[in-house]
Amino acid sequence: MSGAAWAPAVLCAALGLLLGSLPTRAGWGAALAFVAAWIATTGAVAAAPSFAAWTCAHAAQSSAACWIAALATAGAQYAPERGRARAAGWRALAAGICVAAAASPCAAASSPWSPAGIALALPARWLVSRGAGVALKVAASWLLAVALLSLVLSARPALPGDVPDHLE
Repeated sequence: MSGAAWAPAVLCAALGLLLGSLPTRAGWGAALAFVAAWIATTGAVAAAPSFAAWTCAHAAQSSAACWIAALATAGAQYAPERGRARAAGWRALAAGICVAAAASPCAAASSPWSPAGIALALPARWLVSRGAGVALKVAASWLLAVALLSLVLSARPALPGDVPDHLE
């Protein structure tokens, strides 16, 4: 789970679960905020060479930002419904920026399929309508654990047993 492609994928999965648990109007608004931020950041990286160079120079920080945003987004499942709906737009904006920055042309292992995790909103909405919203909290707990573990492990220095022998 330490590859650069996992951070935006986990973030989009957490956002998809969050969108599925929101009321319809707030969910659509947050989804549009994600798409707008994603398109604007991708356009800025493509149009401005200085912004693209800055994004490439800070690729490790964009991955860490994705992990932190995934922690905040997955943790939002445990917030009261009113607070969850109120902050969802800001979390979606942050997710759009993080996903677009992590998928910059210089990213080592960027995945264009990361935003497909937003599609988890459909089964999440179905589960909430059937009264099984606790399943979203279980999935969010798993995403919280993965994001926290990946963030902590990416911050520590590599030990001799962590690196394959042929790379030493």
